[in-house]
Amino acid sequence: MTVSVAEEETPSNLDPLVEVLGQVDDAAFQLDVLKGIHDAVKGRRKLTTPKSWPTVSRKLAKSPDAKVRELTQLLSLLFGDRATIDRLRKRVANRKAKPADRASALRALVQIQDAKLLGVLLGLLDDGDIRSEVLRGLAGYDDARIPKAILATYPKLNAVEKQDAIGTLASRLQYVMALLDAMERKRIPSRDLSAFTARQLADLGNKNITARLEKVWGSVRPAAKDKVAKIALLKKQLSTDILAKGNVVQGRAVFAKTCATCHVLFGQGRKVGPELTGAQRNNLDYVLLNLVDPNSAVGRDFRITIIVTDAGRTVSGIIVAENEGSVTLRTANDDVTVPLDEIEIRKRSPVSMMPEGMLDKLTPEQIRDLVVYLASPTQVLLPK
Repeated sequence: MTVSVAEEETPSNLDPLVEVLGQVDDAAFQLDVLKGIHDAVKGRRKLTTPKSWPTVSRKLAKSPDAKVRELTQLLSLLFGDRATIDRLRKRVANRKAKPADRASALRALVQIQDAKLLGVLLGLLDDGDIRSEVLRGLAGYDDARIPKAILATYPKLNAVEKQDAIGTLASRLQYVMALLDAMERKRIPSRDLSAFTARQLADLGNKNITARLEKVWGSVRPAAKDKVAKIALLKKQLSTDILAKGNVVQGRAVFAKTCATCHVLFGQGRKVGPELTGAQRNNLDYVLLNLVDPNSAVGRDFRITIIVTDAGRTVSGIIVAENEGSVTLRTANDDVTVPLDEIEIRKRSPVSMMPEGMLDKLTPEQIRDLVVYLASPTQVLLPK
């Protein structure tokens, strides 16, 4: 079912659909209608509550289908149901609740920009159960306390959480300055900043940021003339004898840190860049060409779109969905939906999501192990 909703949602737009939901008991049909409504209004901040929604939502909240209940709850949030908002905020804060339920509630509240959630999130940075969700959720808020709180807890984060923390610190100009300050003061090691995030910062076009980034991290892109020579040197260093000494388990650890934020291999990772499982991963020439010169062949679907909102947030990623009211970008660590009327700047980068220079921060052993893992025919366990 396809649902079309105008820019301003009025009762006449949504009431007929909601009334239909109240008249049927088929869960599959209800779910179809709910998905259509949600897809049409996702990303919008100002919605008019349909007249019959309070009654219909109470009925749907008792559905035996968990997906119907979940979508009903989410639409109640989008329609500004204070009781639902308060209940979910309490669920997020309840450390005894199931982590999955808390994370789901957190994501829903972030989507509607619940102002009271910020205080809750700042108090949950010590909660390992949902800390990654908390760190990503903080990117939705503009508050001077956020970078200070993230930097204070940064030494306690695991590798995945550190990438989520850096992703949020790279999302707003005020936070970027705090990130670069921390890198200059060695509070955040320069190696923790991925080449992808470095490119995002360089793409801001701020000369001060670019200069500071080059000082604390290095050049974002190597000169094109160096690529052919670099590939030749790497191929010489990765001889058959050297590759035979590679550690495939350690190679997966390197992949998880440098590649899995954008690529899926053996069912693991994020679908930002192309799926790697079926690629020519055992072809050394092919692998090195893509690692060293990822822009030699760039599909349109994998070029970066950069959006700056009127609230000052920067989002970089590939477009995975767009309707008349919002656009959804898949970034290295999250899917972000931005209302069209909140976009101040939108531009398409000529380069791919795959960053150049990603091997520059790896040791020869890490490069060797990564290549060995990429060529592996089967998945291996991560190191302890």
